[in-house]
Amino acid sequence: MNNERLYLGVDGGGTRCRVRIANASGDALGEAVSGGANTRLGMDHVFGEIISAASLALENAGLDDSYLGDLHAGLGLAGLPLERERKLAHAYAHPFASICFATDAYTACLGAHDGANGAILIVGTGTCGQAIIDGRELSIAGWGFEVSDLGSGARIGRNAIETALLAHEGLAEQTVLTTEVMAKFDHNPENIVTFAETARPADYGAFCPMVFASEAAGDQTAVLLIQNAVAANLQILRKLVAFGATRLTLMGGLSEQMAKRMPQDISDMLVPAKYDAMHGAILMAKQRESITA
Repeated sequence: MNNERLYLGVDGGGTRCRVRIANASGDALGEAVSGGANTRLGMDHVFGEIISAASLALENAGLDDSYLGDLHAGLGLAGLPLERERKLAHAYAHPFASICFATDAYTACLGAHDGANGAILIVGTGTCGQAIIDGRELSIAGWGFEVSDLGSGARIGRNAIETALLAHEGLAEQTVLTTEVMAKFDHNPENIVTFAETARPADYGAFCPMVFASEAAGDQTAVLLIQNAVAANLQILRKLVAFGATRLTLMGGLSEQMAKRMPQDISDMLVPAKYDAMHGAILMAKQRESITA
């Protein structure tokens, strides 16, 4: 490799970890994907997935594992908003030449705007807003399905189940959507209780497409559920704008559905992502390197 500096960009999400190896010129040399790398899964698990993916990316670049120690790594990880997780990540014994950390939302924002001022809203199973303006940062939501992420697919699905249960007991209006949701549980509330005992956000999110389909058919319960989610996401976007963002990028599985429901003033600010979160993670590694040089 002619002693060329190598960078590892990591986009560590809850369901998968994507990595890219690039040179100092920004040329992608190899990529790979492994399992989830949310820090709440434990640091041994997270770094195991990262190292596994990095090893495969090196192989795809025509290099062997001896180059792990030459990689200057930028890690964007889900779960890092928690200080306890940041401390554990910083203390972990890693095999790389250097390492720096941020949330996956931060690296996604860096990549989306290629390091320029801007903001993103990731809206999929969960939600998270991030703005970077003249070096200042603002993150909104992303605290997890249980207490946050009000406009997410998981919340939409959970609210659909909750409303269906209410309708089943005559405490809410029964519609085609509520009947279809209850049918998934054989119209038995006990089956919902059993489901909820072990359900993860993605399990609730699996009901989200049903809600959007019902909304398109004019089901008023579905319309209200989607309106509530749009309002929650719009609140985040307006906060990001108030912070100084003039360019907004929606990302994630529900980005298209949400984008077309935004009011004109927000729609006028929406721009597509320039690059992905792995590009952002590599950019972060280069920025941190220049600061410490």
